[in-house]
Amino acid sequence: MTKAQIIDQIIEKKNEELITLNKAYKAVESKRDEMYFEIIKEYFGGEFTLDDVYFHHNYGTSFVAKRPHDQYDYDKELITLRFKDDWTTNEFINIETSMYSTNDNSQWELERLVTAGEVAKVLLDHGDDILAKFNDCKEKMAEEYKIASDAKWTCESDINKLKDEKNQTFLDIAKNLLNGEGLVFDKEKKGTIDIKWDWTVRGITSAKILSKTISGKSADIEISCFGETPRVYEKVRMSNIEALQHQYRDYVINA
Repeated sequence: MTKAQIIDQIIEKKNEELITLNKAYKAVESKRDEMYFEIIKEYFGGEFTLDDVYFHHNYGTSFVAKRPHDQYDYDKELITLRFKDDWTTNEFINIETSMYSTNDNSQWELERLVTAGEVAKVLLDHGDDILAKFNDCKEKMAEEYKIASDAKWTCESDINKLKDEKNQTFLDIAKNLLNGEGLVFDKEKKGTIDIKWDWTVRGITSAKILSKTISGKSADIEISCFGETPRVYEKVRMSNIEALQHQYRDYVINA
């Protein structure tokens, strides 16, 4: 079993672990968000003149007041509340409101303005209390949320590191071949290299470094293209030559 295959097995197990950790994280997040929503319902429940107005938990700390409209097959937005936090303290510091503007003066739209005013009144009377309760909720859930979030992030990080290690393994294979017996592009896609800024060679079927300069920044390289006699190109920049390693990874190893 190759190193890449071993890494693939580890990644597979990590992905299974990540599924469980994602579920745990989502459960904690949903628990916290539901606590936020309960605060919204506590302060806005029974505050509206129209009995078909309700708040919908959009996502996270975004909440939308909605109401049915006879010209739409879905409930339309009246006004949206978003809780803004301070990235330095991680505390909620403001409740932002947003609503669309229109020239429509229909009864439904005028009643929307009435509802927006009722939302504004609650915020004027109880905005500080709502913010305080949100921050209290956030603090109570902070440790549980951090544990779930950190576990998820660590697993994701481990998977990314393993993918990087696998990728480097393939590049090392290509590098060893390029400096030894040569790269062979025996799949559908062939290699391409910039010999100079205005000279590109395409359709490469094989490539091999013959020698490097003392600085190691340039090299003589033998290149074969389909149906042509192999040719040696002198003092090609290594940064251009190394592009062949990435192409070999993509066109041959991962093909």
